[in-house]
Amino acid sequence: MTTRRDFLATTMTAAAAFAAAPAARAAWLRAQVPGLRYGMVTYLWGRDLRLGALLAACAEAGLEAVELRTTHAHGVEPALDAAARRELRARIADTPVALAGLGSDERFDSPDRAKVEAAKARTRAFLELSADLGSTGVKVKPDSFHAGVERARTIAQIGAALGELGPFAADLGQEIRLEVHGTCADPRTIAEIVGIAAHPAVRVCWNSNREDTKGLGLEANFALLRPHFGGTMHVPVASNRDYPLVDLVALAERSGYAGFVLLETHDAAPDPFVPALVREREAFASMRRRALLPRPDAARPVTLAPHADDAEIIEVRADDTPFATVRLGRDQRVPVVHPLCAPHGASVVRGFPIAPGPRDETDHPHHRGLWFAHGDVDGADFWHSEDCRVEVRSHAIEGDTLRFEAEWLADGKAVARERRTMRFLASALAHRVEVDLELAPVGDELVLGDTKEGSLALRLAPELRVDGAHARGLLENAGGAARRGLLGAAFGVVPRGRAARRAGRTGDDARPRARRGATRPVACAELRTSRGERRGTPRVRRRWSLRS
Repeated sequence: MTTRRDFLATTMTAAAAFAAAPAARAAWLRAQVPGLRYGMVTYLWGRDLRLGALLAACAEAGLEAVELRTTHAHGVEPALDAAARRELRARIADTPVALAGLGSDERFDSPDRAKVEAAKARTRAFLELSADLGSTGVKVKPDSFHAGVERARTIAQIGAALGELGPFAADLGQEIRLEVHGTCADPRTIAEIVGIAAHPAVRVCWNSNREDTKGLGLEANFALLRPHFGGTMHVPVASNRDYPLVDLVALAERSGYAGFVLLETHDAAPDPFVPALVREREAFASMRRRALLPRPDAARPVTLAPHADDAEIIEVRADDTPFATVRLGRDQRVPVVHPLCAPHGASVVRGFPIAPGPRDETDHPHHRGLWFAHGDVDGADFWHSEDCRVEVRSHAIEGDTLRFEAEWLADGKAVARERRTMRFLASALAHRVEVDLELAPVGDELVLGDTKEGSLALRLAPELRVDGAHARGLLENAGGAARRGLLGAAFGVVPRGRAARRAGRTGDDARPRARRGATRPVACAELRTSRGERRGTPRVRRRWSLRS
C-alpha cells in the first residue's frame, strides 16, 4: 500500500529526474493520482478552521484530500518562509489527508495590463508554495468579459497569460488548474482558452456549473473538456437538485478520470461539521458504485417457471439472478411476491414470516413481501382476517408475464373476482414489476371501504426502513420532498396512497431518482373505478382496477 509519505518521496525523486523534460514531467504527474478520490475545497465549509483542526476533521470524516483556499483561516499563503513551509509540509504528510492543491483567486481577464502582470506574479508565488508543500497544482480563474472589450480579445489575453505561466509550472512539477468560472464558464470558452495556452501544464478544473448542461448538454460538454482535466474537479453537495451530480460521477468514472473529486459548497458550514462530511463522502461512494455498474440501457432477459416441487410457486429470474418468487398457493392467505430482489440479488423485503432473517422484527405477520389486500371489502377485512382469503383458481405464464384469476372469499363466500397480470422487467440497475389488477363484484355491487389498511403494499427489509435498529431508508413523495414519519413509515410499508400532483415525466418516460440510503420506488399506483370519482369510497358495479 502506498502511503502519503511514499507518494511525496516519489514525487520529489521524479521532479529531479525530469528536470530537463517539462512535458514528460506533466504526463508523469497526471499518472501518479491512483483513482477517483473524494475530498473538499475550503470555499465556505472549513474556511474558518485552523489547519490542524481542518486536517483532523477531514481525517475523521474519511476524506482523502483537501484544497486550501487563499485568505482563509488556515493561513497557507505565499508569505510563509522556508522554515514554515517545511514544518507545514511535515504536518500534512503526517495525516492521511493529501494536499490536493492550493486555491488562489488569481484571474487574467482585466483590461488593465498591470493587473494581469500582478496576477501572473502571484500565480508564480502560489506555484512555488504548492511545490514546497508537496502539492501538485494551483487553481486559478479565467474570469469575466468586460464592457467595451471584445470577447475574442479577452479569451486571447487569458490564454496567452496561462501559456506564459505553463513552463514555469512544469519546471516545478505543478499544474495550473483553470477553474470553469465566471462569465467565461461556458465550456466552449474554456476550451478556446486552453487551446490558446497550448501547454500541457495548463489544465482544466471542472466546477459543476449550470452552464455544463446547456448547449449540447452535460455529456457533450464533459467530452469537450475531459482531455484537458487536471488533478482536481469541484462538485456540489449530493442533495443539490439543480445539478446532475450522479451523471457527472458516472462520466468521470467511465472516462477513466483519476483525480480528486472535491466538494465545494455554497452555503454555510453545518454544525456538527464532521457528520455532514461523512454523509457527503458516503453519497459520493454510492454514486461511484452506481457508475461502475453495467450501463442501464440494455434489458436483461427475464424467465418465469414453476417451482420443481410446487406448480403454484413461480420462480422469476433475470439472466441467472433471482428476481422474485410469486406464491399463489393456499399456504398464503393472499397471493404474495416473496422474495423480491434488487439487481444484485439481495431481497428488498422483510424475510419474516416466510423466511425469517436475523434482523427481522416479528410484528404484523400479515405484512408479507409485496401483496395486494384491503381492510374493508363489503365489510370484510382482507388485510388482517384469517377468515378472508384470495384463492387463485388458474394461472398462466406468457414469457415475462404471469396472469392469474382468483376469488375473494369472506367466510368461504365469494364477494369478488380478480384478474391480475404481473409483468417482470429487468436491466442492470433496476428491477420493475408492472401490475394490472381488476376486481369485479360477484353480486350487484362491491364497496371498498375507506380504510388506512390497503391496498398494494410492500414490507421493506430492515435496512430500507426509516425507523428501527438497522434502518437506513428515506421516503420521498411525488413532489421530491423527503421526510420521515409518513403513514406506515414505522413498519416500512405505505399501505395507502394520496392523490399526487402530476409533475414532470410519467409512465415509461419517468425515471425515479435514488438517494443515499434509499431504494427506487417499486410501484406507483393509479386507482380507477369504472364509475364514480377517483376519491372517496369506491362503489364498484362493473369493475375496479389498479395499474401500477
